[in-house]
Amino acid sequence: MFQSSLSLPIRDADQHLEAQVRHIEQHELKAEKHSDNSFSIKSEYGVLRLSATEEQMNLIVETERDDGLDIMRDFVADYLTGHMPGLKLSDLIWSGQNLDEGSPANFRKMTVVKRVILNEGMLRITLAGDDLAIFNEGGLHFRLLLPKLPNRKPVWPIRLKSGKVQFPEGEDELHNRVYTARYVRPEQGELDFDVVRHKGGIAADWAESVPEGATIGVMGPGGGGYINQSWLLMGGDETALPAISRILENCSSDTQGKVYLSTRKPDYQTVFAKPAGVDVCWLSERDRQLTASMIEVNLPQHDDLYVWFAGEQTDAREIRKTLKTEWKLKAHQYYCAAYWTKDN
Repeated sequence: MFQSSLSLPIRDADQHLEAQVRHIEQHELKAEKHSDNSFSIKSEYGVLRLSATEEQMNLIVETERDDGLDIMRDFVADYLTGHMPGLKLSDLIWSGQNLDEGSPANFRKMTVVKRVILNEGMLRITLAGDDLAIFNEGGLHFRLLLPKLPNRKPVWPIRLKSGKVQFPEGEDELHNRVYTARYVRPEQGELDFDVVRHKGGIAADWAESVPEGATIGVMGPGGGGYINQSWLLMGGDETALPAISRILENCSSDTQGKVYLSTRKPDYQTVFAKPAGVDVCWLSERDRQLTASMIEVNLPQHDDLYVWFAGEQTDAREIRKTLKTEWKLKAHQYYCAAYWTKDN
């Protein structure tokens, strides 16, 4: 178990604690209140514990993951400095483990070893690196880090003593986008991820011509995981296809449900393993049927279900509104993410 703690002198901290917790819950995290008026908030990375006296707020992060402390302290530092006017990063003095400045525990440099065109709309990059077993256990996604300026020597993020992970700015700014680890082979030290082919995107253009041996940065894993519920509803466009494919390939064989996938062209449809009881419907991007198909589904009359969606930001907002206000699903019953926006 890894643990780190932080105490902040704040006037009337006990009165503000519950309000701070409610703010944190807006990140779709569930808080549990205890008999001593403390709170615990669980995430995929570990547990955040909060308590307060009249003049002091106390925070403890606990995790079993090697990278969990850095991820959770970064979240806490972002939250506190963003919601408490006047609080500076230098005010955050942690105790516990992994306190020195340096590379974040979830960062690694990896090498491009292969580039394969899957079809006109998608290509696959294979990366080589060390200690990749966690990418089969700790979340489906990772962040790909590339210099925004072509041919610029990369400057990688560092962990500050405040817990904040600092990314380079100005000419050293990094392109920082989330991708799905499609296949992970820890014994071979390899990870595959797929990139949607389109002109004008920094990562897409990079992927079209990246040479073998190129070094890139990766932060992860994180963001979502496999689905254990007996019934699922999934939807997404081509950007979501790698994640949906990986999730379905790892579902129980008796899982049932419906999946809606939208592609720009029929030729971009792919074959992947899935439970026999899950129906997959392919849609054309021109038909704009994706959100309508998802919203019109009649959910089963039990709670052992899960809804998953990823795609364009406008679509994600519409789906999320339905999940929360009409279907009234709880946070642990759905995942809804914007993987891209029309203007970007």
